[in-house]
Amino acid sequence: MAYALVSMVVNKLREEVYLVGDAKEEFEKLSSTLESIQALLNDAEIMQFHNESIQAWLKKFKDVVYDIEDVVNDMIPSPESESGTHDGDDRLIGNQAWACLFSVFSCCGLEDWIRLAHESWTDGDDTDNRSIRDKVRTFVSKVASQRDFARKIKQVRAKLDQIADDKSKFSFKEIHSFRGDSELDKAESQTSSLVDESQIHGRDEDRDTIISKLISGSSCEEGRIHVISIIGVGGLGKTTLAQLICNDERVKSHFHKVLWVCVSDHFNLINLTKAIIEAAGGTSPPHSRLGSLQKQLIQTLQDKLFLLVLDDVWNDDSQRWERLWLSLQRGAPGSRILVTARSEKVAFTCRDSAYMHKLKGLSDDDCWLLFSSKAFARREMKDCQELVKIGKEIVKKCKGVPLSAKVIGSTMCSKTTTQDWKDILESQTWEIPDIATGILPALLLSYYNLPVHLKQCFAYCSIFPKDHWLEKDILVKLWLAQGFIKPQGRREMESIGGEYFDELLRRSLLQDAIVYFEGVTKCKMHDLLHDLIQFITKNECCIFVNGKSDYSSVTVRHSSFIATGEMSHIPGPLCDAKKLRTLLQIRNSLINTIPDNLFQCARSLRALDFGGYDSSIKELPSSLGSLKHLRYLDLSYSKIVELPESVTHLRNLQTLKLNFCRELQSLPTGMSAMVRLRHLEIKETTELKYLPEGLGRISSLRTLSRFIVGGDGRCKIGELKRLDSLQGKLQIDHLERVASVDEAKEALLENKLQLSILSLEMSGVGEVERMENVVEALKPPLANLEQLEVWGYIGSKFPTWIGDSSFSNLVKLKLIDCNNCTQLPGLGRLPSLEYLEISTGLLKRVGSEFYGNGSGGCINLAAFPKLKHLEFKGIR
Repeated sequence: MAYALVSMVVNKLREEVYLVGDAKEEFEKLSSTLESIQALLNDAEIMQFHNESIQAWLKKFKDVVYDIEDVVNDMIPSPESESGTHDGDDRLIGNQAWACLFSVFSCCGLEDWIRLAHESWTDGDDTDNRSIRDKVRTFVSKVASQRDFARKIKQVRAKLDQIADDKSKFSFKEIHSFRGDSELDKAESQTSSLVDESQIHGRDEDRDTIISKLISGSSCEEGRIHVISIIGVGGLGKTTLAQLICNDERVKSHFHKVLWVCVSDHFNLINLTKAIIEAAGGTSPPHSRLGSLQKQLIQTLQDKLFLLVLDDVWNDDSQRWERLWLSLQRGAPGSRILVTARSEKVAFTCRDSAYMHKLKGLSDDDCWLLFSSKAFARREMKDCQELVKIGKEIVKKCKGVPLSAKVIGSTMCSKTTTQDWKDILESQTWEIPDIATGILPALLLSYYNLPVHLKQCFAYCSIFPKDHWLEKDILVKLWLAQGFIKPQGRREMESIGGEYFDELLRRSLLQDAIVYFEGVTKCKMHDLLHDLIQFITKNECCIFVNGKSDYSSVTVRHSSFIATGEMSHIPGPLCDAKKLRTLLQIRNSLINTIPDNLFQCARSLRALDFGGYDSSIKELPSSLGSLKHLRYLDLSYSKIVELPESVTHLRNLQTLKLNFCRELQSLPTGMSAMVRLRHLEIKETTELKYLPEGLGRISSLRTLSRFIVGGDGRCKIGELKRLDSLQGKLQIDHLERVASVDEAKEALLENKLQLSILSLEMSGVGEVERMENVVEALKPPLANLEQLEVWGYIGSKFPTWIGDSSFSNLVKLKLIDCNNCTQLPGLGRLPSLEYLEISTGLLKRVGSEFYGNGSGGCINLAAFPKLKHLEFKGIR
């Protein structure tokens, strides 16, 4: 983590900040010191597991590097002044006078100052109209900024020099950064939460033994639900074995219901009871008390023969378990509870514990099968006999732990030479006593062999609690907000970040990937990997549970909080955390107010998340606008009616999430100034009736969930003209407000080539001929669109482009409440169409034209080659 942090800061200094004079000199000294320490960091990060003094030294070092980055971020030009350039080409000089002046002063060593003056002079689009006074003021301001930067850099450099002197105490060796892949390989998508049985080895006997205990025994044991426990150290595959058992046909046919609930280390009886109800197919009110939830659980399981899996149990409080047991006794006789846990004490605490299965490690042969399936996924073992020999020695060091074999095998997949494999086999990391640290050496090796950028992204996940579902889209946007994603030419940053996520999956550092509706991908992280990154990031990243954390908040940089029960405020320590960069609300905490001093204190915030299903937040303090470094803001599901106008001061904001803010009525009028905004998410904002004028000037937008067509003085459809970078889904509401065909054509919808889903929605009123012409003019990008919805169209005929065979990738089409249409378009020509839903009240018949026929009137037998779902609604 330290090496990755230094790399990011040094690159940012070189690429984003233009320095002159003392500031340049101080920066060069600082960079030299940083690079001298950086060469030793790989060794230091390994040795910290043996030496607490090294842990303390690394903590001090990382604190200073974070401080350096804060100073650098204050120097990065604001979006308003980004038109200036520093490359010394003809555009920099601008005219002959400046070229002459530059040539004269360059021989005196003053060319940097001349460049700075010229930048100030020509800054902005209205150079000719700016007064001399304004130009001079800009130059003086930049000079003052340079001097202030030099002063701050000198202060942090003094701290850094002391830390550099201290490093001599530890005899660090210079270890070059581990070789990573030159390019990331896309991970194969995992689309099911079911366990992949082909990746399980050596557990048949364990499975059969436990299943026999689950389905055997007397069925008349009234009032008793036997508990079967799987006990073993972390990484042995307890959860995987439980999944294997649940998916066995013997178990599925025996029990009426098989329920899976992940308990983890934050044992909360209310949340656990809710989770069991939901696993059984029920729903529970968000603010229910325990008593009412227990009654609901009893009704849900009444007379049902069930198997309840409680995965990853840590709590051994017998009183809490007794209260849970009372709710589970009405199930049918023969019901069972299967518990996975690391501690035998947990098993003994469980009431009616009938059998404890102590899970052992795999044999070397079974470990090899798991290791080789990952390590040789992209090459033939018969062609790599030397690697096979080394690999079998590596497997022995895994000591029968399947997680170790799987993760280190995934790491070896990207190692191409015999020397790479020998380096892993002979690494001193294997000698770290995992009994003392609780961290497996194989996991450490896999972490240290990550490329720098993946280390940062993976370690950042430590701010989420164990067993939390990590959503790909959210993670990528958070990584982007923190500056973890490296630009690659003109490629989209979100696409690059998506490859980072996929690569972490391929390396088995993330697992259990599931693709939900609309392509949302979620995954989890194994507990031991979570323990690893929490150790690596302790004092930098922490989780507050009901206001408490294991680490000090003084130097914390990234934090999340979980507020359960009656807690309705942000933990006090976080309100005083001056160096905070990330603050996330987790698991629908019941926060109802945001203190004003939070934003006055945490001026370095990059990511702020107060979203959640139970959010009671109704307003935001105006001081939110002072967070000039903020790049990610999530207020989804909150009860806010409007955002403060100060939000428009967040000129670096990249992501603004307002999904399901059902009471939100307006957005700030000055949003056009937010020129770096990439994602404006406003799904299901039902009270939002219009968008602010000028939104179309934010040409950086990639996501715009809804575009609400407005009338005079509000955002008209022509604002879409410049937004050609829009991606994903675009919903256009209130098309009846489009005044003319010319206005519709201004949207240039056909140029939005990266859209995959388009929804055109109208109120069902208006002039028929005008609406027919407007929708005809809104021809979308036919070749790329995958889903199209048309709602409330009042025309008597559909636009000609709907049945165009150029819609080659259209999979789903909905024509809803198009009640005046008497004839259908030729949809049979659409080669990829799988889902078709039509609702039109005046439709009398479906003729041959529907199949996309030419002349002759015969039904085209080749029509709808891929159609799977056809539904007609509302036919009168």
